[in-house]
Amino acid sequence: MTVETAQTHQVLLRERFGDILLATLNRPQKGNSLNTELIDAIGSLSTDLNRPDGGYAEVKALIITGAGSRAFSSGADITSLVGLDENAAIAQMRHGQQVFDALENAPQVTIAAINGVALGGGLELAMACDLRVAAPTALLGQPEITLANLPGWGGTQRLPRLTGQGRALEMILTGDPITAAQALTIGLLNSLGDDPVATAFALAEKIVRHSPTAIDAAKQAVYLGERQGIRQGLEGEAALVGRCCASPEQRVAVQAFLDRKKPK
Repeated sequence: MTVETAQTHQVLLRERFGDILLATLNRPQKGNSLNTELIDAIGSLSTDLNRPDGGYAEVKALIITGAGSRAFSSGADITSLVGLDENAAIAQMRHGQQVFDALENAPQVTIAAINGVALGGGLELAMACDLRVAAPTALLGQPEITLANLPGWGGTQRLPRLTGQGRALEMILTGDPITAAQALTIGLLNSLGDDPVATAFALAEKIVRHSPTAIDAAKQAVYLGERQGIRQGLEGEAALVGRCCASPEQRVAVQAFLDRKKPK
């Protein structure tokens, strides 16, 4: 693959490979821990993905990984928690939640390529992506309970939706990490790969062949039902199918299918 454009941020690297964007958390000496600067950089990236004029109109997939081989992200930078009072802690959690929500709501498919440990906020970031692939050696966990706290960037909400309530509560209440193989078994991961970035690219390349309108609509329908229940989800699903049927891509795809079925 050839990099068409590259943008470097001090803590977040962006590299463009055609219609796939690779973002790399770039604090390897700190386990790619999520300090305020890195959270804000992810927020800026999410904003760019969500804006029609954000410079990524042709991007259909985002892959997020960590620099180095040790960590996807070891979680929130613990130094940022020192001295927080209740109101400041609430504000910090809401900011992180908003950044991860914006990432989840991006019209592109987003894939976490977990190259090492994904703990605490690092796992919460991975869960805010649509899909997750990991190296067999990766460890995943929510260890906040060991610091007399709980996940605050969406972990208590996204983890049970992926794994089921019982398994999520076990991870959250014990703080014990699980292996990549265990995470795959319980539905927290989609697949394993010795080179998770390459695995993520292969998955992204399968998805981006399809209509970007349909990709966005499928994401919206799934998340709508998850957040608001099946009745609203079904209504949204019907409306989104209608939107797709009105799109040029859908009409071209249907006609191409019919043409293939015509007798030779």
